[in-house]
Amino acid sequence: MTSGTKRSVGYGVGLAAALGLAACSGSSSGTEEAAAGAGPGSGGGAAGSGSIAPDIQEARSDLSRDTTPDVSDPDYQAFVFSTNDFGLDVFGELTTSDANVVFSPVSVAVALGMTYAGARGSTANQMSAVLHNGLSDEAFHAASNQLALDLASRNIAPHETEGGDKSLRLDLVNATWAQTGYEILQPFLDTLAANYDAGLKLLDFVSDPEASRQTINQWVAYRTEDRIQDLIGPGAITRDTRLVLTNTLYFYGSWNEVFDADANSDGMFHTLSGGDVTAEMMHQSSSYSYAEGDGYQMLDLPYDGNELAMTIVLPEAGRFAEIRDALNSDWLEQARGALASTSVDLTLPKFSFTWGTESLKDPLIELGMTDAFQSGAADFTGIHATPELYIADVLHQAFIGVDESGTEAAAATAVILDRWTAGPGEAVAVTVDRPFFFFIRDTSGLLLFSGQVTDPTAQ
Repeated sequence: MTSGTKRSVGYGVGLAAALGLAACSGSSSGTEEAAAGAGPGSGGGAAGSGSIAPDIQEARSDLSRDTTPDVSDPDYQAFVFSTNDFGLDVFGELTTSDANVVFSPVSVAVALGMTYAGARGSTANQMSAVLHNGLSDEAFHAASNQLALDLASRNIAPHETEGGDKSLRLDLVNATWAQTGYEILQPFLDTLAANYDAGLKLLDFVSDPEASRQTINQWVAYRTEDRIQDLIGPGAITRDTRLVLTNTLYFYGSWNEVFDADANSDGMFHTLSGGDVTAEMMHQSSSYSYAEGDGYQMLDLPYDGNELAMTIVLPEAGRFAEIRDALNSDWLEQARGALASTSVDLTLPKFSFTWGTESLKDPLIELGMTDAFQSGAADFTGIHATPELYIADVLHQAFIGVDESGTEAAAATAVILDRWTAGPGEAVAVTVDRPFFFFIRDTSGLLLFSGQVTDPTAQ
């Protein structure tokens, strides 16, 4: 199936009680080239406008990116749904506290997908189960490639409208970092090149782990418009590190209908602790896809081009934890099935915050991915012939900012492998003045970012 084929993938699994984000770059989503058509605002420049891309020697398979992967519609749909299932599982592990959270299920899934290409035995079985993968390995990686290509087609170059300048941009980029001289098996390199558009960037972890860490962090900052800083903290890269697999995701999307900044006003936001904070509230009266159900209101805010949207799920006062516990793909699919065009008077707080860097090691172990993190039990002999690699950590950091013009979001994931020895009517009021969830989704239904906002004034 080529990247231009229209797919009948529903939106049902694409949202939950939260705002969701999805978008893409003007070039292949795995490519190292800067995306064409930058968005407005701080994220509007060329990739890495505030930093310098590190110049690094790279080893690469002779295979080029497969731009027409062979994946059937049912397999592609299953891959999107399984990625959402995985993301919601992780979301449930991350939102056990009352703090603000934002993370990118796609960034984590893609980074783990690259790692999964080298897993064998029970390690591969456990990773596949946690990723909710029911496809063959070949179909899994082809579907991941197709998804990245589809996302890359969503970009909209800057253009003038009656509502001002608008654009939409998403860059999804993969890179792998290997110890110079460490033997990596050819089939693994071929999979990285053909399906993830990634080669091996060569570093010397053994001689200078700190310089290697800084180089990776510099690349991540460059790819995310400096929104993701110091993804990998001091000490995470050691002389035993042999491979680091990274994914970055950068998004900027103008609202289809921008908010009028002159209509903003200060308002009370009621936090989970029972206290109130003063937040800057945006106001808009328009027709939106809207639904309400037992204990919640749901609303879609479309981005420029109408192929991406942020879905807000606003629990009733006192029912935040109940709705959070109910979030899964079936709940979202059922809730989204009730969306209908409705006149809405919307009040939404501006917010901006960074989450992480956080380790996803414990959440992934809790979900069943145990062997991969255990030296002696992990089997990554699809990467290196000797069974000596294991995952030391999976690190993630994400940023989101929402204002009158649109949304900017960024995320990065690093998988660190070490070596071991041994209908219109009367307007409905949607006043987002209490904690809520968010997901940013693509037209395929895929969730690219997920989160919860419990205090829009917290940075």
